[in-house]
Amino acid sequence: MKRFTLLLLILGILVLSTDLVLAVGGSMVKVSLTSQSPDPVEPGSIVTLKFKIENSGAESTQDAIVKIKPVFPFSLYGDVAEKNIGKLRASTTGADAEILEYKLKVADDAVEKETEIELSVSLGETAVTYNDNEFLVNIESADAILDITAVTFSPEQIPPGGESEVQVTVKNLAHYVLKKVKLDFDFTKNDLPLAPYQSSSQRQISEIKSGYQLPVTFKIKAQPEATPGLYKIPLNITYYDENGNFYRLSDMLAVTVGEQPKVRAYIKKSTVQREGKNGLVTIEIANAGMTKLKFLEMEVLLSEEFELLSSSNYFYLGNLDSDDTDSQEVNLYVQDSEEGKVIIPVLLKYQDANNEQFQQHYDLELKVYSSYKLKKFGLVQSNNTWLFVFLIIVVVAGVFISKKKPQWIPGWVKKRMFWKKK
Repeated sequence: MKRFTLLLLILGILVLSTDLVLAVGGSMVKVSLTSQSPDPVEPGSIVTLKFKIENSGAESTQDAIVKIKPVFPFSLYGDVAEKNIGKLRASTTGADAEILEYKLKVADDAVEKETEIELSVSLGETAVTYNDNEFLVNIESADAILDITAVTFSPEQIPPGGESEVQVTVKNLAHYVLKKVKLDFDFTKNDLPLAPYQSSSQRQISEIKSGYQLPVTFKIKAQPEATPGLYKIPLNITYYDENGNFYRLSDMLAVTVGEQPKVRAYIKKSTVQREGKNGLVTIEIANAGMTKLKFLEMEVLLSEEFELLSSSNYFYLGNLDSDDTDSQEVNLYVQDSEEGKVIIPVLLKYQDANNEQFQQHYDLELKVYSSYKLKKFGLVQSNNTWLFVFLIIVVVAGVFISKKKPQWIPGWVKKRMFWKKK
């Protein structure tokens, strides 16, 4: 009578319970999935599943065999499907229960959802199989990731008053489609001297498939009075996953305002006009661009065409503002020149407003002239000293002749002489 009552009680428990129970010889075995790690697991990742095997009845007379049956998108990862956990002791529930682990690999192209994993447990010839969504593994990307993979500017620097085309490439790193992707530049913050040009500051993409990337193009313009430098534009990206979940991504894009420096070097004046002479040559540097020059250095390179008489061939000029000039005098001796010119090689080193380093070489042409051309061009005064000396000699000779009245002078000449007869 007691056994019959116990049997009825067991049958009542089995009917009322939502869990599958394996009842064999007084043993009552129940299996539950206690955890998955990580939760959720991303496609392409490894997941560890922990099962708890409880026996609320008598000790089992046979070994308990647990077998997992992974089907797509699951596969065993360094593990075996069938495990023997031995005889189950009586009343091993809660903290006393057996814990069994399995490691599985989730396929890269797995659909992101709760996916069933099938498991069976047997005692001898009796077994129970869990294949009716009792054990579900949560497969989902930790976050719907949209990544900015590239940002290009054409041109790389935006000159004040100029424009540039900006291309932002975004890639869907999630394992499902992302929808209603909107990119929005915010030009209202930080008093940016920039604005959208010939278009709005927003772009929208209807959807991006998993693993795909798409470029989005904007045009921006710098204000004419924009100061050269580095500016950061906030970029806000919003999108939805396939389940309608909303995501927001914020980033900053660095934009360089500036232009290629326009530097000119030339000889402003010179006291050296002839070969074989020394003098001062004034070399002037002009900043003809819109960007400030910083740490300007000048080096006069050595040459066989001249001898540098200055104490050093290196000169530090410092900063040079836009639309400004600076000059430096050098003392040199000009060697013989066959072509009427001397080349003075000069090397300039400097940084622009964005600290980018530049180096430029110039061959400055110094013209030298012959004595004839110097007189012809009026660059020097003619020397008439010899003419005055000649005239003095003629006058002295005339006076002397007038006193002596030499006999060898022909008569017709004497008649024209300006002396008086005594």
